[in-house]
Amino acid sequence: MTEKGFSPNRNLAQAWFSLAGLLLVSVAIFSGTPRVAAQTAVPWLPVSKEDLDLKDNALAPGEPAIILYREVQTDSAKSYETHYTRIKILKDSGKEYANVEIPYVEKEIEVGQIQARTIAPDGKPSEFSGTIFDRAAVKSKRFNVTVKSFTLPDVQVGSIIEYSYSLHWHRSIPDEFKNPGKYRFDGAFAWPASQWTVPQDLFARRMHFVLHPFSNGTHLEIQLVGLPEKMGKPQTQRDGSVQWEIENIPAYHHEDHAPPENVLKGRVEIFYVVGMLFSNRDYWVSHARHAATAYQKFFSKSKAVQEEAAKLVAGADSPEAKLRKLYDRAQQLRFVSYERSRTEKEQKQENLKPNKTAEEVLTRGYAYANESNLLFVALAREAGFVANPVMVTSRNRSFFLENIFDTGQLNAMVVEVQTGSKTYYLDPATLHCPFGLLPWEESDTMGIRLDQNNGALVAVPAAKSADAVIERRSSFKMDNDGNLQGKLDVTFRGQEALSRRLVAVSQDEAGRRKELEDEVTKWLPQNSVIKLATASGWDGSETPLQASFEVQVPNFGSTAGGRMLLPAILFHSGWEKSFQSPQREHPVYLDYGHQESDDVTLELPGNLTVERTPSPQGLKEKFASYQFSTELQGTSLKMKRQVAMDGYYFSVAQYPRLRDFYGFIRSNDEELTVLRASSATAAK
Repeated sequence: MTEKGFSPNRNLAQAWFSLAGLLLVSVAIFSGTPRVAAQTAVPWLPVSKEDLDLKDNALAPGEPAIILYREVQTDSAKSYETHYTRIKILKDSGKEYANVEIPYVEKEIEVGQIQARTIAPDGKPSEFSGTIFDRAAVKSKRFNVTVKSFTLPDVQVGSIIEYSYSLHWHRSIPDEFKNPGKYRFDGAFAWPASQWTVPQDLFARRMHFVLHPFSNGTHLEIQLVGLPEKMGKPQTQRDGSVQWEIENIPAYHHEDHAPPENVLKGRVEIFYVVGMLFSNRDYWVSHARHAATAYQKFFSKSKAVQEEAAKLVAGADSPEAKLRKLYDRAQQLRFVSYERSRTEKEQKQENLKPNKTAEEVLTRGYAYANESNLLFVALAREAGFVANPVMVTSRNRSFFLENIFDTGQLNAMVVEVQTGSKTYYLDPATLHCPFGLLPWEESDTMGIRLDQNNGALVAVPAAKSADAVIERRSSFKMDNDGNLQGKLDVTFRGQEALSRRLVAVSQDEAGRRKELEDEVTKWLPQNSVIKLATASGWDGSETPLQASFEVQVPNFGSTAGGRMLLPAILFHSGWEKSFQSPQREHPVYLDYGHQESDDVTLELPGNLTVERTPSPQGLKEKFASYQFSTELQGTSLKMKRQVAMDGYYFSVAQYPRLRDFYGFIRSNDEELTVLRASSATAAK
């Protein structure tokens, strides 16, 4: 469950938790911030002859377009914000920027004062009067993200397009931040004021940001994330506003296998802060304690939970054996959040009420979101364990930053259980997640332990590559023309099984079949024919996911000079084809460590004998290892290949070593097995 900020008063705190995620999404989506002065359409700025005559950007030549000016103004007192953007089209490919999209969170934000115009190359303006469309972008039980979109007509190379709009937040900042003198605080508390994301998809010549706080005496914390010093810092003006103007901002360039964009895009974060703040860590510890208080009612004493825990651990002879029984019980619930969305009529018929306590989760038998984790905590505590929820940052969306006082960073929950000298991190609320494994985005991350007495920052350990394994075993017969036919068995273990099971939750049998067949098709040479024969383990957690395929590979062997040449490798997972570029702008992010193994048996035609096979190869790095070997057994050629990638995050400085590793694999993959006709066959 995503959470946002924490109020010093418990009643406000409970309301805060329900609102938090929505506000976070709003802030993150708009590359700007939450909330400007006059609530009227922004007047158009004058257009200079220099801008009309501009043919290219001297600082970034060849770009399709350039942002001439971008402005975001925020007025906290009025919960109001305006955005203004002016773009010059420099190439035909830049015309796509005439398609404008404005995302917003329904029921939380109102988008208004939309205006746009096109300025022709000769300087003649044309006001936009077309249709503005609404479409759903993200739908969930907690919020809906909608996009307002429109397209400016008659845009050509040399045109200038500009548009502006306003955002109005329906909820205002809590009074504790507006009037801190009226309250007593037993910790430090923060509320997001503004977030200014700097890099855009285009080079920007000039950007201007303004925050108008709700009062001159407000305490603001301003943090710069991932920005070079030469950009300077926002400055507080005499009237209390915070202003920042920057020039010549390079475009953000997308790269495959890069960290989430909000990790890479530099930004300014501004927060209202009240209470006692001695260090960044103090803020998070304070929030951990108060967040734990909000769960007191959920963990209220329950005879039903107590009896269930006692029954479950009876006869278990070790702490881990007991935990496994409790874990399995938490996973036996009906996971409503994984089910399809229901109509209002269906919801009324089922009458699934919100759960307010662990006992209600247990007795009703269903759970929303993280309620399975919370029931597990309650059961573990009754069984004598020290167990607490831990709110963490899902690193598929962002990385935790201790100096950013935004509790919306903590968008996922795991459970920490301490047994003597051993600490477990578990997530029974993730469907099909086996005991001892976390979804990859919840491992090797940071968070806070929700404990009133021992609240603290927590580092969740990284998983091992052995926790994410793909095993391929295959046997093929090759005919005289080099065509293969045979069977492939694939086993997915740990994270590799979990990831595919979670995707399959929303698929029918045909969808699952297509998903597997499409994946295997990418592993094999072009024009291969794949048919799924069987698949099992979709609904398990401890057992692997297994699939068997019937496979045909035409023209695997090619003839040259009376010989037949076979590639050293049959399967290509795709990683070895990556990272061929000598340059890298962003770090490499592979999500998680993993292992792959191939065991291929190739039965050769009787008229062909092996003249040469690739020599065995091996490479061991601190972050990865590779092994390859071939063996001739009678008329069968056996090929084995193993790759273990223990690292998953590589800085730009580390990129050359990663590139060299995969270059070594590619080089070996290009080796050939050489077959020749037997002397009797050749004589015919």
